[in-house]
Amino acid sequence: MTKITIYGPPVSPFVVKVLTAADYKRLSYEHEANLSVPDVYKLSPITGRIPVAAFDGEMVFDSTFISRRFDEVQPEKPLVSQEPKLAAQQRMLEDWSDESLYWYMMGLRWVKENAHRTVRQNRKFLPLPLRPFAGPIFRNFIGRRTRAQGFGRLPYDVLVAELGERLDDLVQMLGNQTFFFGNDPCIADFAIYGQFSTGIEEGVTPDFAEQVSLRPELTGWRERVSEATTR
Repeated sequence: MTKITIYGPPVSPFVVKVLTAADYKRLSYEHEANLSVPDVYKLSPITGRIPVAAFDGEMVFDSTFISRRFDEVQPEKPLVSQEPKLAAQQRMLEDWSDESLYWYMMGLRWVKENAHRTVRQNRKFLPLPLRPFAGPIFRNFIGRRTRAQGFGRLPYDVLVAELGERLDDLVQMLGNQTFFFGNDPCIADFAIYGQFSTGIEEGVTPDFAEQVSLRPELTGWRERVSEATTR
């Protein structure tokens, strides 16, 4: 049996993505959640980002690559369909969640209405002497990325409205299905679930939580993903 260790705190949507994917596949793993910023760079020197996972000591970075390795380690309950067209659709929705929905969420986390909560949530990952300076450090290091992407430059009401429209798109894609591509969850479900979880839990972005609550189709879908991944 392959020994798997997943590194990264569940404040990251990508960590939640791989944890829920592993739970769905009933993989046995260890989870190291308490990482400092220096720890992250030691574990992930190539990207400086989490999650990172060790498979029998071999380090794999990026949630997409880690999820692919899950299917190699245990083919049962595949995260991606064996049917090529369906697999392509699943991978594209996963990529949209990772590369587009993520930046909507980051933009919302760093608007002035929510930035103080985001700083409070993440200051524990800094070395103790730097924690009093958490606000400037995170705003300059992470907040500026959202501005570079463009989402951080949008007015607050425009950002919330645009995010609401993307949630409406997800409602249309889900339709009457149990999950986004049928009766079983796939990697796209777990990617979106990760974004939703970090946007709703801990009260960092209550505006996002409100937007989801207005769409019972997505609330029900999120509950079904949670049930499918409960051990």
